[in-house]
Amino acid sequence: MQGHNPSRRLFLRYFVGGTVSTIALSYWFPKTSRSQEPDLETLCSLFPLNSRCETYLPGVQALDQDEVPIGVSALLTQAQPGDRVLALGLERESYLVIDAGPEIATYGISSVCTHLGCTVDWDAERDRFVCPCHGSEYDDQGRVTEGPARRLLELVTVVVKQDQARLVQQAPAIDPRELSGSTRSSAPQ
Repeated sequence: MQGHNPSRRLFLRYFVGGTVSTIALSYWFPKTSRSQEPDLETLCSLFPLNSRCETYLPGVQALDQDEVPIGVSALLTQAQPGDRVLALGLERESYLVIDAGPEIATYGISSVCTHLGCTVDWDAERDRFVCPCHGSEYDDQGRVTEGPARRLLELVTVVVKQDQARLVQQAPAIDPRELSGSTRSSAPQ
């Protein structure tokens, strides 16, 4: 008794049809089947020491309050570890973080309060960011210490290159708050 199994024949039809369709679609839409390489801005913002980024300057140059470009060597002769230096250049101001060394950290802290968008001020005596509108307070890393704000201050990427501090409107590859403790706020719920 020789007969053809209809489910086997149906399987082979679908298999061959699917294979031919996949090959045809890969010719018609070649970019969807290949991964995209990140643009130079993204690559050099995340990995500034990459060899392709030797001369590329990502983001925008940080400016002081008088809109004069901030020279890194001049800033570091005056700054102390723990200082937060207001920098212009992005849509809203950010604070450059001065680490031990002294050196400028690879991240900056946005000045935009996460409660209603007011501009926070750095209170050096108290080591706190303070919102003048509704009294929210943040620690030196931008974590909420007193409400009504409930979310952390946003971070921006800072690239130091060619005696310039460059601000990039994206979070750094590594959030320093995850390294130094919890990212959860201690604000009242």
